[in-house]
Amino acid sequence: MPKIEYNRDLLLEELRENVIEVTFDKVNGERRVMRCTLREDLLPTPYNMEADNKFHRTNDKVIACWDVHAKGWRSFRIESVLYVQNINEQYV
Repeated sequence: MPKIEYNRDLLLEELRENVIEVTFDKVNGERRVMRCTLREDLLPTPYNMEADNKFHRTNDKVIACWDVHAKGWRSFRIESVLYVQNINEQYV
């Protein structure tokens, strides 16, 4: 089965509006499933949207997001994403 290539801007848009479950391969080869978001109401305060936008403009291969389970900032390489699922309804 061919690997799906995910669009960076669409992933960022989805993260800013929802909580998503992202399955990806870490740099060390481990598979990881992360529930994450950039939804402002779920982010720690204070949250600096300007800094977030700057980061995502300068690092076009990596997305930083809030892991809702670990309650911390994590990141993943877009090219390593295997599957994305919207799970927002669990966090409304």
